[in-house]
Amino acid sequence: MPAGRAPGAAAGCLIFGATGQDGRLLAHRFARAGYRVVGVSRQPAPDLARAVAGFRSCFDGLVGGFTVDPAAVADLVEAARPDIIVNMAGLSSVGASFGRPMETFLDNGHLNLFILEALRRSGSGARYVFASSGEVFGTTAASGADAFSPFDPKSPYAVSKASAAMVVRNYRDVYGVRAGVAYLFPHESPLRGPAFVVPKIVRSLLDLRAGRIGELRFGRLDVIRDWGWADDYMDAVFRQAQLDPATDLVIAGGRGVSLLDMVRHGLRRVGIAEDGLLRIDPDLVRPADLPCSVGDPRRTFDLIGWAASCTGPGVLDRLFDHAMAEERPETPAA
Repeated sequence: MPAGRAPGAAAGCLIFGATGQDGRLLAHRFARAGYRVVGVSRQPAPDLARAVAGFRSCFDGLVGGFTVDPAAVADLVEAARPDIIVNMAGLSSVGASFGRPMETFLDNGHLNLFILEALRRSGSGARYVFASSGEVFGTTAASGADAFSPFDPKSPYAVSKASAAMVVRNYRDVYGVRAGVAYLFPHESPLRGPAFVVPKIVRSLLDLRAGRIGELRFGRLDVIRDWGWADDYMDAVFRQAQLDPATDLVIAGGRGVSLLDMVRHGLRRVGIAEDGLLRIDPDLVRPADLPCSVGDPRRTFDLIGWAASCTGPGVLDRLFDHAMAEERPETPAA
């Protein structure tokens, strides 16, 4: 129990990056378990209500316009006195990171370090989970990477997440901070923005069916990824945050599917033949990409009893179902 919390008081959780897909879903998980949840975002305070639309009741407090500096982080940790801190903040697009490397390194590194230093100095005993990425392992075997696999990052995003994970390990091993890394492989939901590839597949296919576009443009179609469902993955992070001692976990479905197979599955869903519709757009090909990125979640199941409920084409199906339900006009009341 963090110093200063009264016996019998509800446990507290501090979530950085509260307005993103993962932050909102994670807040729901903690709130449902009875935690007092405080969400933190760099978005201006007047915009927060809109940013967490549909999830506002999950938060006992929201801190907007947050400035990421050591003093601000230390003051917030001291004021909130959380039992658990989860860091979901930072730049989350691999593709965008190639054009913004310095910003990516700063966004994904500084806050993590400041949180760890605040915990070291305060001795609060709070548990901390840092959201890293399966991208840190580089190209994996089809059997997948686990939490002990070597790092081989290929993008600024992956380098930033790998270096931050190493800082977490150091603070845990040297200073005894109760910190773990969640190596999250790609995970989607209707909350995810259209710039990510699986939501892009859904939107592009619906536009194709409606005649708004005449072809499908992607970067490499041969890449293999381990796609999962975001709410599943936040369940895993919630469980990981309860572990004592803290440890690092791979959160993945353990199944690799090529982007081409995902697109073909989507074409079948909308009843369109593939002939001549797929185009490789050089502008969408990354300077460096991973032929195969798959996670091995077996140790995760052993430690927290978690396994993905939905992977690959199943994720695409769920997004299609949601998108088509939104497009369907409501039946007028009788």
